[in-house]
Amino acid sequence: MPATIRNQAGRALALAVIALLVVADVGTGLDRLSATTPGWERFVPGPFAANAWRTRALAAIRRGDVPAARQAAEAAVRRGPVEPADSALLGSAFLLGADSGAADRAFRVAGQMGWRDAATQVYWLSQSLGLGDYRVAAMRLDAFLRQNPEMTGAPAVMAAFETGPARSALVGKLSSGPPWAPDYIRNVGDLAPAELQARGEIVTAVARGGGRPAGCQAVGPLVDILVLRGLAGGADAVWRSNCPGQSNGLIGDGDFIHWQSAGRDSLFSWWATGDSDVSVLTAQQKGSPGAGLAISSGSPFTRDVVGKLLYLPEGRYRLRWQAVAQDGRATDRIVAALGCAPTGGDPLAAHAIDAAGMNSAEIAVDRACPAHWLVFRVKPGGGEVRLAKVDLVRAG
Repeated sequence: MPATIRNQAGRALALAVIALLVVADVGTGLDRLSATTPGWERFVPGPFAANAWRTRALAAIRRGDVPAARQAAEAAVRRGPVEPADSALLGSAFLLGADSGAADRAFRVAGQMGWRDAATQVYWLSQSLGLGDYRVAAMRLDAFLRQNPEMTGAPAVMAAFETGPARSALVGKLSSGPPWAPDYIRNVGDLAPAELQARGEIVTAVARGGGRPAGCQAVGPLVDILVLRGLAGGADAVWRSNCPGQSNGLIGDGDFIHWQSAGRDSLFSWWATGDSDVSVLTAQQKGSPGAGLAISSGSPFTRDVVGKLLYLPEGRYRLRWQAVAQDGRATDRIVAALGCAPTGGDPLAAHAIDAAGMNSAEIAVDRACPAHWLVFRVKPGGGEVRLAKVDLVRAG
C-alpha cells in the first residue's frame, strides 16, 4: 500500500501549513519580482518564468483552484525540473485535489532532491503523524522549525503536537534544546486561550521532565500573557518550573535577592511602585550586610512600596515579614495588603510583633480573582526601615 496521507486530519494539516509558506525566491530580474509582486508574472519571458509559475501555483492553491494550481505547478516543474520547491508545489496541488497517490509521488521526488524544502518537510511530517510515528514526526518538525522558527507561533503547525498523542514527542524534542526553543516560548502573542494553555503545559513539562529550565527572563512574557488571558494557574506552573530562583516556597524570593528597581521578569516577580516620595534600595545597594530592602518615605501618608502577584489555592495562610528600624528594633511601619488589582488592595490586620521580631497577618484566599496581588506599604515616619524575610505558609 503506498504511503499516502492516511486521514483527513493529516491532509488538512499539510494544506494548512503549506498555505502559510512562501515560495522560494531563486530567480532574477522580473522573475524575482514576480515572486513578491503577484501580477508581474505575465511580463516575464518564458525561459525565466520559474518563479512566475510558482507565484501562480501558490496563489491558486491558496484560493482552492485545483486545475489552475496543477497547471501552474506543472509548468514550473518543466522550467525547473531539479528544483525541489517546484515538485513540492505540484504535490501540494495534488493534495488540494485529494489525489493522495499523485501527491505522494510528487513529494517523493521533492524529497529525493533535497529535504530542506519546507512544504516537503510538512508533507512527510503529516505522513508520520497519520501513521502514528510521533518520534519521526517530531524529527520532521525539528527540521522544519530550524528553517522556519517563526512558525512556532502558528497553531496550524503546532496544534497537532500540543494537544494530541504526539505531545510527548514534542516535549522530548524541546528537552534536547533545539535552536527554535526560545521562539517556541516567545511566539505566543497570537494564540487563543486554549492554545496558550497547551503551550504553557508543554513548557512546564519540559522543565519538570529533566529539560533545562528556560529561565525567568525567557518565560516572563509567556507567564504574563497567560495571566492576562485568565490562565493564572498555568502561568504559575510555567514560572515555578522554569524560574526556581524566584519561586521558592509559596512567596518566592522572600529576601528580594532578585528585586529589580527598573523592571521585573514577570508579574510573579517583585515590582516597585515608583512613588516619588519613597526610596527603595537593596541592602547591597546601601552597602549594608544582609538581605532585604532599605525603605524610606517622605510622605505624610501610607504609601505602596513593593508588590507581586500570587497564585494560591483557596484556604487560609499566614504571612510573616521582618521590618527593622535604623536602631535595629522591630517596627510596625511596614504593613501588607491583598487584593485583585496591583493597587488598592485591602489592608491586612497585622498581629502584634512576636518575640522573634516578626510581623504577621492572616490571609483568607478565595476565588474572587484568579490570582491575588500582595503589596507592602510603608507608614509615615522618620528614618529608614529594612524589609526582609517575607514568608507565607498554610494556616491549619
